[in-house]
Amino acid sequence: MSTTTWFPAKRILPWQFGSGLPEPERPPLDKPGPQLIPELPAKKPPQFPLWAAALMLMIGAAIGAALWSTAESGAETAQVVAGTVETVKVEKTRFSRTIRIGGTVGARNFAMIRAPQMRGGRDRGGGGGGGGLIIAALAEPGSMVEKGDVVAEFESKRMVDILDDYESTLAQTRAQVGTRKGEIMIATETLRQEHRTAKGDAGKAELDLRTAEVKSDIEAEILRLLAEEGEVTIKQLEEQVRLQEIADAAELRSLDIGVAQEQKRLERTQFDLEKMKLRSPVAGLVVIETVFQRGSFAQASSGDEVRAGSYFMRVVDLSKMAVFANLNQVDSQMVQMGSPVVVHLDAYPEVTFEGRVASVGAMAKSGGGGGRRGPPGSSGSRDQWVKQVAIEIEILRRDERISPDLSASADILVEELDSVLVIPRAAMEVREDSRVVWVHDGESFSEREVRLGSISDTQAVVLSGLSEGEEIAAQPITVEAKLAMR
Repeated sequence: MSTTTWFPAKRILPWQFGSGLPEPERPPLDKPGPQLIPELPAKKPPQFPLWAAALMLMIGAAIGAALWSTAESGAETAQVVAGTVETVKVEKTRFSRTIRIGGTVGARNFAMIRAPQMRGGRDRGGGGGGGGLIIAALAEPGSMVEKGDVVAEFESKRMVDILDDYESTLAQTRAQVGTRKGEIMIATETLRQEHRTAKGDAGKAELDLRTAEVKSDIEAEILRLLAEEGEVTIKQLEEQVRLQEIADAAELRSLDIGVAQEQKRLERTQFDLEKMKLRSPVAGLVVIETVFQRGSFAQASSGDEVRAGSYFMRVVDLSKMAVFANLNQVDSQMVQMGSPVVVHLDAYPEVTFEGRVASVGAMAKSGGGGGRRGPPGSSGSRDQWVKQVAIEIEILRRDERISPDLSASADILVEELDSVLVIPRAAMEVREDSRVVWVHDGESFSEREVRLGSISDTQAVVLSGLSEGEEIAAQPITVEAKLAMR
């Protein structure tokens, strides 16, 4: 390593410039001066091989070109290695489009059994005021009953006692009415007899008056006064008889009304007593409803108290079952009466049942209560904003596995075409206004635009662009798939 000795240069002051002054003396050479720090060896930059940089540049360019060629919509052909993509054949077959809805199984013909509403008042054992009734006997849940069978019986001892009281009261009232009618008839007949006697006396006085010419003036005057008195008495008794007959008729009518009232009370009590035994109006399966008992909801049973008029049982006719559901108002325009339906029961997923659309509601209703708010400017919740139409699907085949309240789904057939080219819906790729599939031509796949007709959830009808027997990819071939298969 070499060292360098630094000597200071001669410095010329401004006032010395061009003045010819002598130079100052330099320090002696033997005196050490300032030393330079030795320089460290510089690090050489890492040498990157040019061939590696070129290789990386070529790989990037190849990947970019592949991505650009795949994404370019105008590319007519993309070569993909065959044998790694699942394919399907384009075939002519039957195409069907369905709408699936969910609902609940129920009976088309059933009877709701409710606690009887009494016709009599509370003082007569009735339930008109909303009183409760005690269940004395109840049909076994799940049992089969025939039309007219007793399915429920309520406690009726108090009503039987009241009925006995009414029967005795009615008999007593009738006896009192009979006695009073007899008294009225006697009084009226007595008055009439007095009227007849007065008429006889008046007639005799009139005959005596005719002999007044041969009698003295005093006797003639007495006969005249007796005749006048008889006429007045007759008129008075006639008016009295008329008024008495009117009063008697009113009293008799009142007595008859009293008897009829007691009779009606007795008949109402008898009617209520008969309703203590409820008979099934249809033949079918007994289903016990849930009622509020002792602070909780539970199925009704013997000994429970139910309110008059409340439902506590159903008798279901299992010969005619149906699926009751709601259909979106948009889809309801495609459903027609009598359309075939395939019914699936969640309890028996391996079994299907044939059905048909029996009825479609005429008016839309809200989808339900509660839920999120609807769009701005709309009233109600989102469930109320979405409208649905009630639909009933009749199950055509009777099966013992079909029971009420099972959850079910139904596929309603809305369109069916015979002998048309059909491809899986998942095989097509949507590109703006066009549809593209990948056709297998032996060793590779190529894109082809197709024109489609009806489309279901799983299939699509091909109108042009494909021929029967051609093979296409079951799924669109993505850029990643093409890169992976190169």
